[in-house]
Amino acid sequence: MAVPTLEIGQANAMMNLAYVRVTGRVTRSPIYDPTTGYFSFWLADDSGELRVAAYRNEARELISEARLPALGDWVAVEGTLRVREDALGLTLNVPSKLQIHRSTPIDRAIREISAADQFVRVRVQGQVRAIRAPYPGLTLIALRDGTGEIELAVTEVITALWGDLPDLFAGQSVEVVAPVSLYKETPQLSLVHPADLTLLDTPVAIAAEAHINQVSPTNAGEWLAVSGRVIRVEPFSAGVRYTLDDGGEQITLLLWQSVFDQLSDPHALVVGATVRVQGEVAEYRGELEIVPELPTDVSVLAAAPVATPTAKPLTPTGTATPLPPSPTPIPPTPIGTAAPFPPSPTPLPPTPTRAATFTPPPAPTQAPAHTPTLFVVSVPIGELNSGRTGEEVTVSGQVVNTASFSKGFKFTLDDGSGQITLLMWQDVYDDCWDAPVLNVGATVRATGQVGEFEGELQIEPSFGGDVKVTAPGGPFAPLREIGALSHYLGQRVTIEGQVVRTAGSGGGVAVFVGDATGEVAVFIWNNVLERIARNTGLSAPGTLVRVVGVVQEYRSNLQLVPVLPYDVQVLQ
Repeated sequence: MAVPTLEIGQANAMMNLAYVRVTGRVTRSPIYDPTTGYFSFWLADDSGELRVAAYRNEARELISEARLPALGDWVAVEGTLRVREDALGLTLNVPSKLQIHRSTPIDRAIREISAADQFVRVRVQGQVRAIRAPYPGLTLIALRDGTGEIELAVTEVITALWGDLPDLFAGQSVEVVAPVSLYKETPQLSLVHPADLTLLDTPVAIAAEAHINQVSPTNAGEWLAVSGRVIRVEPFSAGVRYTLDDGGEQITLLLWQSVFDQLSDPHALVVGATVRVQGEVAEYRGELEIVPELPTDVSVLAAAPVATPTAKPLTPTGTATPLPPSPTPIPPTPIGTAAPFPPSPTPLPPTPTRAATFTPPPAPTQAPAHTPTLFVVSVPIGELNSGRTGEEVTVSGQVVNTASFSKGFKFTLDDGSGQITLLMWQDVYDDCWDAPVLNVGATVRATGQVGEFEGELQIEPSFGGDVKVTAPGGPFAPLREIGALSHYLGQRVTIEGQVVRTAGSGGGVAVFVGDATGEVAVFIWNNVLERIARNTGLSAPGTLVRVVGVVQEYRSNLQLVPVLPYDVQVLQ
């Protein structure tokens, strides 16, 4: 006797425990528990949706036959209907009664994939640009081809069922076959099996080659590759700008500090060197820029010519005074969350007198009251311990983390031998000559008293002149569209946009900033707000701002939290 086929939406309590057949599409990624052997997936037709479950024995047989449904598959299945008040399910009793149809993949360029392609199996070739795990059990792999970028989602179910993925690294070219899924209306790919991700020996081009004179503002947002000779190098607080010339036109190569620090040979990028760079074209204040994303996006084609100096005898002019060695550079790490502190809502304060700039400040016309001597010897941080509490020492190191609290700011210094917290109370920070460039990536020499708080070693300078920045730092973070911030939860990013509105909040203020892709609340603690230059502009809708901060979630809403006053720039 034929088993009746049921439209899912027709199921009711009278049909509980009936043996039926249903057909439809798998609309969610399957669930698998290796401990219990339980496997389930959601099946939908035009009338409704139900969960199909296979228990240990049936699931084991399906796995052994490599015959498990996946997202986007068409399925026909027979089983026992389970109707409850709040749930509808079907239990698979006989594995052979599960039939799966998986469509042939369609070759697609990444830009061609849209929300309308949900559940369509596609084949793309691209280059791995980043690998991240937003939470345990999910890995997201950013893929780029010459037309755009998309994320490949890999759940722990895939690796639990079929094993690990091949080893991947940024810059690796791959081919992927996967169905299209949606994350908040944004297309992504969902891997079904590790075998559907293949490593390619031939590199996938992610940027079209162009002469500099072919690049125009209409290319903004596109990825291009250009070659040229370096004719100017301009370090700034967040990285380095290079002017490239190909004999006819010029363009700015913008290297964020995070990319510059990972270059295999940054000293090769000097005036006279010929380079090839691929990256996103941007326009900033009327100037065209090309912005690479990874250090592998930059290659030196020809080294700068080296002039041979004429040998001359050296005449000693005095005895050189040795200086303490510079610490080994440490790559910047993401900053921590600003420490909460008692609410003290205040209206937006008047503009501070300090200028908002991330470039090193000009030499003062009058020297600070205190200038440390050049003969001070820094103590290795690794040699400090709680036994030296109360002792005054000098340390040198690179700022690898920043944080704020209600009475001041903290900077984690690392010199390769250990780490220590540079604790600057508000009055000390305000008195610091180098505060504008005291940020992530800065190299710092600080003199102060060793302290300890909750097991954490600290050095506390008594006033700002005891903190000297010997190499400037700045807000180093990639520029992101506001509408894409949900993909960067917990990460440090830069946004640019206009003030939409401002709302008071306990202990700080929420400044809502928007761009063409969306809007986000920038939460600024009062001690940070009071020190932002031109901060009255933050209360005026339409003000253009640039903010560096950590993407956080508060009561299910995204927010961006800057840590230092110089992480917020009022541009106009």
